[in-house]
Parts: sequence; structure tokens; C-alpha cells
Amino acid sequence: MLWLQYFYTGKVDTTSTASKSVVYVEVNYPLKTKPKSISFTPPIEKDMDVTMANIGFVTYHKQIPVNDIRYLGITETVNLDWVDPWYSYFDNKNIRRHHNSSLMSFIYVDPYEVRHEILGRVKDLDEWISFDYKIDEYIEIEEQDSLKNKIANFLIERNIVVIDGDQSTPIIDKVHFVEVNRYGIQVLEKAKRMPYASAIIGVIFAYPHPGIPQQIKINWDMFSEKITSVPNTATDPAGPMKYIMTPDDNILVWQNFLKKYKLPTITEIKVTNASLNTPFITVLILIIVSTLIFKNRQNMKDWLIRKKWVLVILFVLAIISIPFQYNIEIPFLKKESFSSPEATVLIEQLLKNTYRAFDFREDSDIYDKLAVSSEGDLLSEIYLQTKKSMVIENQGGIRAKVNDVQVVDVEEVKSVDDGRSYNCRWLVSGTVGHWGHIHTRTNKYLAVINIRPVEGVWKMVGLDIIEEVRI
Repeated sequence: MLWLQYFYTGKVDTTSTASKSVVYVEVNYPLKTKPKSISFTPPIEKDMDVTMANIGFVTYHKQIPVNDIRYLGITETVNLDWVDPWYSYFDNKNIRRHHNSSLMSFIYVDPYEVRHEILGRVKDLDEWISFDYKIDEYIEIEEQDSLKNKIANFLIERNIVVIDGDQSTPIIDKVHFVEVNRYGIQVLEKAKRMPYASAIIGVIFAYPHPGIPQQIKINWDMFSEKITSVPNTATDPAGPMKYIMTPDDNILVWQNFLKKYKLPTITEIKVTNASLNTPFITVLILIIVSTLIFKNRQNMKDWLIRKKWVLVILFVLAIISIPFQYNIEIPFLKKESFSSPEATVLIEQLLKNTYRAFDFREDSDIYDKLAVSSEGDLLSEIYLQTKKSMVIENQGGIRAKVNDVQVVDVEEVKSVDDGRSYNCRWLVSGTVGHWGHIHTRTNKYLAVINIRPVEGVWKMVGLDIIEEVRI
């Protein structure tokens, strides 16, 4: 038996506040045949072209959403594909799913890594992989891991990515089943049985790189009678570039035009010599004046008036030049104390080094980079704490990469042995492109940071997080 089902819901309002009670109505219409189309008409007043009410609606055909939530204002007609409900559609092109393509490709060019993400409906991959499911069947939980492996191992051999002329085997980074809802694409954190007709899988391939490549090529070879175009978005530090791949135009080329982009680097912060700000020009003038006076001390009374004016002018220049000071290092005396601005710069550099270490993929590389600015047991603590803090929820553990670290306050609280201890407040902002969307993360921290020189380099030797807030 076929059914056309209507569900009506709505809040019941009172004269004061909105009630939490909900009106719920379900209307079923038995269908004797499989109609090719169905039209929906909202209540329209006589002599009016559109309804006076805002009626939100979503249409499902065999559990597959045909459209995102839209407002029904006039008669709308949906055309039904009973062989594959994914391809049911409304005559009104504005009424559709955001995620309408059954296969999508995304390239992300980040410092030290290129990612290729492929998002596809399992049913459409059946064109190349045999799954032995019927359109109305479900993918059970116990079947999903083997299905993930089968799809990932198939895709790793297809749609070859060539970086700077070299074709390398990628790392299979993540494989997730996802669902599309009004919040976007969400990873299924908890496995559940899924309709075969609507199940979507995402596979992420990673290509480590020593910096930023100059050219990336994707040779896409997966087209079918239904899949005649595949949208791609290539995103680099300058922003996204959209492209549509077709059987006649199936090679996407990303070219590096980042002329002003500077690759984030991690550098040691050397312990410098102590220094002294000196009004060098003033001192030089005073030395010249003193020398003249000393050499001519016997006959200064006989000087002409213009020579005396020269001395006056030199004295005036010496006074005017006092603000123009030069920093002069003091040999054999290491700098151990800092003004508030100097401490802020030092702490900010150490923190930037720490977060930039997570631009790398391998744990061994991350630890090596962390060791540039951290010491001892603090390495493991920072690794675990930082890795956790930038995780994007509902995206399968993917982490935002830090774009900016801003230290807003530094106050020295005490001295520790040959180092310093500071109360610090800072903001960390990070973004990551994922499934065609930009996800952001901003955290605010309050912590006590202990630093000291280690083999001629300033390092963090203690980190006590007092407060961490996501904003």
C-alpha cells in the first residue's frame, strides 16, 4: 500500500508567552498507483495569488529529503523518480537540497599538507563498486566498517592527484558516514542503520608536503548516465575557487598565485645580551663639544662670537636629539628581565611556535616542533591539551588549524630559578575547510606560563591552564 503523508505541527500561543505545547496532525492519503508528480497547494484566500501564512515544508520521497526547508506560498509540483528517489525534483528550481550532487570533490591547500575530500552517495558508487543492496534496503551497523574500507580502497586508486608533477600515494585520513541536515553536513558520531538510497559517505585523503605546492592537478574519471557533472571547490589561504568537472573537462588545475603569502615557520627564540637604550646622537654631540672646550680652554675668552654661537647650537641639537635613542647590547651580560611589552612579544612568539607545530601530521614531527619552544614533561601535556582544544564538533575529530594567536595581557608574578613566571591571557583563532564549508574555532585562555633559557634558547617549562573558554 502506498501512502501520501502530511504532518502538521505548530506552537500554541497564549496572550502572554508561547506555550510549549505542540499541535500535531498526521494525514494519510492512500495511493492506488505510483504518481509521476504531486502538487501541493497551500490555503489561498479568494482573489489572492499567494498564501497569507508562512508555511515551512520539507518533502521526503522514501526517506530521502527532496528539498531543504522552504516556505510554501503557491502551488508547487514535485516530480517523483520511483527507481531512485534521490533524483525526484520540484519544478521550481529554488526548491531543492543544498547537497544536491551525488558526488562532490574538495581540495584544501594548507601549509605542509594537501587534502582531497570526496563526498558521495553510496548508491551512486554502485556504478563502479558492487554492493548488492536494493533501493529499499538498509545498511546495517555491522556492515558499515567493511563498506568504508571497500569504498576507501577503491577511491584511492581513482581520480589521481598530481602535486608539482609527482603522483604519490595518499594517506587515508578519515572515512565517515555523514548526514545532511539544516545545519550542514554532520559526521555520524554514533553508528546507526541507514537507508541505502540516502546513505552518504565521505573519504578524506591527505598528501603531506614540505610547504605550499605550486600546482595541483586532479584527473576525475567517475561519470555516469546520472552523474554528468561533479562540482569541486579548491580552497587555499586566499579563499575558495569553484569548478565544475564534466566528461569533456575532467581535469582540475590549481595554480599557486599566492604572491604575498608567507609560510608559517617555527623558529628558536634566542637568549640575547642585555641592552641599554642610549641617546647616541646626544652623547656624540656632547663629546664633540667637550673636546672643543677642553682643547681651547686657555683661549676661549678670545673666541669670536660666531664660534660661541656654534657651541650654543650644538648644545641645542644635543637636547633635541635626546628622544632619538639607540639600543646598544652589553657584552657578556644576558637579558633576564623584560618590560611588559617585551614579555608580551616573547610569550606570543612561544605560543605561536606551539600552535604552528600542529600544522604537521605525524606525531614525531609535531613533537620535534614542540621541542623548539617547550621542554621536558610539558611536551606531552601541551600535545594532548592543544590537540583536544581545536577539535571541531560533529566533524569526526578534524582539527582547526591556528591562524592567529593574540596575547592580550601579560603580568609577571614571580621569578623561578633562572627563569620567569607570568599570568597570561590570550586568544587563539583557527579555521578548517571541510566538506565545502569553513569551520571556525576561537578559544580564550588564562594561564600561568613559566619560561627559562635552555641551552641559549627561551622555552616554556611550565603551563598551568586556569581557564579555557570557547567563544
